[in-house]
Amino acid sequence: MKKLILSILVLILSIDIYATHAAGMDISYECINQGTNSDTYKVTVKFYRDCEGIANWGTLYLDYSSSCGSNSTSLTQIGNAVNINPNCLSYCNGGSGLGIEQYTYEAVINLSKCSNWVLSVCEAARNNSIGTILNPGNEDLCVEATLNNTIFCNNSPTFTQYPTPFICVGNYYCYNNGAVEIDGDSVV
Repeated sequence: MKKLILSILVLILSIDIYATHAAGMDISYECINQGTNSDTYKVTVKFYRDCEGIANWGTLYLDYSSSCGSNSTSLTQIGNAVNINPNCLSYCNGGSGLGIEQYTYEAVINLSKCSNWVLSVCEAARNNSIGTILNPGNEDLCVEATLNNTIFCNNSPTFTQYPTPFICVGNYYCYNNGAVEIDGDSVV
């Protein structure tokens, strides 16, 4: 009996399980302290969860690497989830329509002066409603940002609009994602 239970447990632990809740993500950074040999940054990740998927498990991991070194850290969830859909389409609050929640995560990291930093976050289980790839629920959702902090302590662009507009059939709609860059750098 113990061998049977152990065999079932090994079989279950060897299967990849995907939850299909990852609808989208974006990553940004803000310089909070410029130093002589390194700079301190606050990294913010916004994770968008399909409410029909499993509940969010609360931790994302940030990897950062360059020719100067690499490291990783866990991001801390800031505040509660925000339902970003119109109230009439509020699956997250018990309704029957599509629902998307936004979770915000942050971490403070110290980066030595280097021209080729890559900050990245990956989350398992992309949303199954994606129609441009095969078996999206078996794929990771990954985002990355690049950073050169050799000249000055730079900030990334941020988005001021939710990335999930609801558009009525038959109506024209112009979507502005509201990208802004507080340093005044061009955003293209």
